[in-house]
Amino acid sequence: MNSAYHLLVLLFVSTVNSVITQFHEHLPHDQRIDFGQEAAQYWIKFKKDYLKQYSPEESLHRFDIFKNNLIRINDFRQKFENGLIDFQVGITEFSDMTKEEFINKHLTIKLPQSNRFKRDLPASNRTTRQVPEFFDWRSHGAVTAVKHQGACASCWAFSAVGALETQYFLKHGKLLSFSEQNLVDCSVDTVNNGCNGGWMANAFQYLKNHDISSLIDYPYIGIQQGCHYQTINSVKISLTGFQTIPADELSLLHSVATIGTISAAIDASNLQFYAGGVFRDDECLPGRVNHGVVVVGYGIENGREYWLIKNSWGTSWGENGYFKLIRNRANQCNIASYMMYPILN
Repeated sequence: MNSAYHLLVLLFVSTVNSVITQFHEHLPHDQRIDFGQEAAQYWIKFKKDYLKQYSPEESLHRFDIFKNNLIRINDFRQKFENGLIDFQVGITEFSDMTKEEFINKHLTIKLPQSNRFKRDLPASNRTTRQVPEFFDWRSHGAVTAVKHQGACASCWAFSAVGALETQYFLKHGKLLSFSEQNLVDCSVDTVNNGCNGGWMANAFQYLKNHDISSLIDYPYIGIQQGCHYQTINSVKISLTGFQTIPADELSLLHSVATIGTISAAIDASNLQFYAGGVFRDDECLPGRVNHGVVVVGYGIENGREYWLIKNSWGTSWGENGYFKLIRNRANQCNIASYMMYPILN
């Protein structure tokens, strides 16, 4: 059995090495693979870099998935070389997961069946007034550092908090990092269910009647626990509600330029290996959203208009935790379908 096992491993390593040599050149510098590095050694490095731990049996299973994902990455690279796409791909912490596992574990936002809280901007506010060609709220000091939701499906909390942090900064002149864990533990209702998904509007509804803790006072641990919010350690935010935005990209453009960062939902099914550039995904289905994000700006890169979006998968993913999504391409991945921001008194 040992001989057969070693033969299987050798064949497997040979296959992975073959795939690796095909997609090396155009990966970002920190994603490059050393030609002289054996695939098994690279697998070890991957586990070390992303703190992955498996049983021996699970490690073999994940290694097999890893190999298949290298092939998927190579397919994307070929499209990049052929000018069919304008974004780069690489090894990410999700490279040991199938696409189905990635979606089921990390993309579980819950879109409410009811629109009873929906409040659109008055039509008079939808203008065609001039806005800057480029805009980035980070350069205004209105965006906190990129955070990491871990294995907890809490993107909804990170999206809501991201928009709230900017509005608090604009209101009070102080940039504070608020606690997503506070929402994961305490904003629980028929839609919001901690690490099992939620919706940003429900988080804002909760915050109408509660203040929120700072990240320091209520640190993120990535698992749902009992609510231990304490008023004495909370930050008074005086949130009166939230405002939804008409579902079109022009409205999003004006809102980002004039109001602040915007909480939004997208179809992120094919962002598993994103490493940089302007992302485009023609496989996104109309109306389907599964991930909460924060739109912090917009711009143009190599002639392609994009939305600048803050994610919650840590700084090792994408462009230091951010990604660019193609703009004005038929509401790509439904970026403009469900948008909102909190209103502070």
